[in-house]
Amino acid sequence: MHAMTDTARQRPDWQTWPNLITLFRLLLIPVFVGLVVARHPGWALVSLVVIGVSDWADGFIARRYDQGSKLGKAIDPVADRLAIIAIVLALVLTGLLPLFVVIVVVAVDLVLVVLSSVLFHGNPDLDVTWTGKIRSALLFVGLPVLLFSAVHTVDENAPWVRTVALVFVYLGTVGHVLAGAQYAVAMVRKRRAAAAA
Repeated sequence: MHAMTDTARQRPDWQTWPNLITLFRLLLIPVFVGLVVARHPGWALVSLVVIGVSDWADGFIARRYDQGSKLGKAIDPVADRLAIIAIVLALVLTGLLPLFVVIVVVAVDLVLVVLSSVLFHGNPDLDVTWTGKIRSALLFVGLPVLLFSAVHTVDENAPWVRTVALVFVYLGTVGHVLAGAQYAVAMVRKRRAAAAA
């Protein structure tokens, strides 16, 4: 473990395994969307599971092997938001999700982008909250299960799977709003503290 940690410290800030995993996750997003639109729910589910596992893996490796970086702290939440928006939008376009879910998700993220641009002219460098982590967990469980419910045999024999998936997605959507409110408050407080210093 020490050898891996020492090697990581000798690399540039961006050249770490967590950052490479995050970039890989970003590249998988259009692949997932293409598979959903092409009506290949099985393969789309596989790519979505890989996206979800990579979201856990980059954070675990960063903590376990001390490979956290400023770049990782900046791009990981961006990758998460892009993944959630793209996944939700693709499922809305295929009729698996109601439109209001993507409207809520995009609206919250737009507010945060505007706030960070106005108050910080870029990345506000905030820590991820527990609400945000729970939100991501709910969505990254609910969305794959929802996609799984679209597989022909599941849709015919176990229609309740879609109901369970929607409960997770709706709870995750509520969590998205709550997490967004927390980040907005944190931005305002951080800006006020910087102005008062």
